[in-house]
Amino acid sequence: MKCKLLILVTILITLFCLGIGYWYFKGSKISPSETISESDAIEIIKSQFPELKEYPSDKLPPKSIRTEKTGDGWYAAFVQEGSGRPIISAKCFFVDRQKNIISMRSYNPTIEEDSPSVFSPETCSQGVCSLENCHGLNIRCGSNLSDVCTEIYEVGDRCLQYAKCSVQKGKCRQVENPQFTQCKLCVQKCIDFSDNDTEKLFECESKCN
Repeated sequence: MKCKLLILVTILITLFCLGIGYWYFKGSKISPSETISESDAIEIIKSQFPELKEYPSDKLPPKSIRTEKTGDGWYAAFVQEGSGRPIISAKCFFVDRQKNIISMRSYNPTIEEDSPSVFSPETCSQGVCSLENCHGLNIRCGSNLSDVCTEIYEVGDRCLQYAKCSVQKGKCRQVENPQFTQCKLCVQKCIDFSDNDTEKLFECESKCN
């Protein structure tokens, strides 16, 4: 009886130790100390590709580095800019948290692609920067334009004519302007004023410009 009990206790201790070891090993892989900084990712790429050491540069033609952070590492794009053309070419990389270069892609846009757009280091491509939503006051800017917009009018749609999107610091964002702000505030006041009276709401909203 004592022998069986001893064996059972030994098995339980072994399983407990294995569980602790697994937890420690798994936890150590996602430890904050294993994360990689933006500057480290860029230097790792430059160390393996010496021709990129001159990035960034303000000399003509200008060169820039654009990055995007993820939970697993950094996307970095070494962009050759041009005069009159937003991007001539780009080399894109992904560096994981273990400081390995996982992927490398190139982007060489055609002249037809040289329109106001936003460049993504993750996809290594450009996308048109425009208003995405057809209705409502919560503005979404990006490259996923709606193919079809319903003709059903919604409260606040009249304000969308003033909404503007633009590329700012490499990201497609809403451009704040007084016309949209004034119209939006007016519609919001109408919503509060109408007290769920639809007819009253649309009558008030029709006066917002």
